[in-house]
Amino acid sequence: MTELHRLGREAYIDPVWHEREVDQLFLNAWCFAGITSDFKEAGDYKAVEIGGFPIAVVRNKDGDLGAVHNVCRHRGATLFDGNGGNIGKSIVCPYHRWTYGLAGELRGVPDKQTCFPDLERSKLGLKPAGLGIFKGLVFVNPDPNANFDDWIAPIADQAWPHDLYASDVREAVPLVYDVKCNWKVFAENAIDGYHLAYLHEQTLGGPTPDKNVWEQAGDHMIWYANEEGVRHRLPKKIRDENGKIGTIKSAQQAGFGGVYFLFPLTLVVPTPYGLSITALKPTSASTTRLTIRHWVGPWQSLDERKYIQGFDKKTGIISSDNWTRHPLETGDFQTEDVWICEKVQQGLQSPAFELGPLSLGPGAEDPIRWFHRSILSRLQVSD
Repeated sequence: MTELHRLGREAYIDPVWHEREVDQLFLNAWCFAGITSDFKEAGDYKAVEIGGFPIAVVRNKDGDLGAVHNVCRHRGATLFDGNGGNIGKSIVCPYHRWTYGLAGELRGVPDKQTCFPDLERSKLGLKPAGLGIFKGLVFVNPDPNANFDDWIAPIADQAWPHDLYASDVREAVPLVYDVKCNWKVFAENAIDGYHLAYLHEQTLGGPTPDKNVWEQAGDHMIWYANEEGVRHRLPKKIRDENGKIGTIKSAQQAGFGGVYFLFPLTLVVPTPYGLSITALKPTSASTTRLTIRHWVGPWQSLDERKYIQGFDKKTGIISSDNWTRHPLETGDFQTEDVWICEKVQQGLQSPAFELGPLSLGPGAEDPIRWFHRSILSRLQVSD
């Protein structure tokens, strides 16, 4: 019997449900924050946000990486501005100039004897967050006690595309999208093998559902497509360990997948000669920010933004608010995905929406069932 969606309409539109996810899912969720070479000097940092938790990764004076909640312990002001940079030799709150060391310890409080004679600085350091490193990729978690090894273990022994530090790929200008849909709508689209031959007929061109293969790796998933002659992002030629180029018939034959979904907020997508990593930032029950860092071959453009419909030069954000052509006329599969995700969100907002069936094919929508189970297992709601 065909199975319905496990998550109801409220999971995609209800602010109360969103707050439940913040409290019960994102409070212990790993998400991509950067790569180790982002942090060359003491004071170098990257700032991210996971479901409402602002977090910063910073290299301290001893050369170690650490993660802290980007919240002053006095009145709550955020301390790290922008997405990254170098904060200097100490972390200073702009509000009342409380000063912290690069490891988060509270070092100075102006007029302490007058204003806070009994304050114990040792108890008011920045709250730590969890940090883990895998193949040069840096991940953070709001929970300082979260076990990174357990989270990454199911993927650790899987074949992995591209060594960012041993190849000739270069990092391109990051892409930032503001998408008018719930984060789960975008995640489900990313792991949906049913739509590739239909929505993306003129761009990716497939594969059809029967050519999709999804493999489970704990809560994570790896997608392969086993079909020649398909215009998709999977490598048809890759370099072997000696640098020679060999022809392959499928991503599975190549030894690594075409999409790695690291539950719940990170997507890793290989290209023939590069890699992109997308961090999902749920910003409300019906909006999501996508930050995409990508690495390309030396012959490829380092700044694709001018070619992407909806890019605003003033803000640096790509949004459907700025579209001037129909998305299906752009020849860009990402624009097509944003378009369909926003259309799904519009439909979910309708009181007429009812749960529909999910396809039975394991390479089509079965990963969505899997995704729903993983979410429900963490939320205190009935399945």
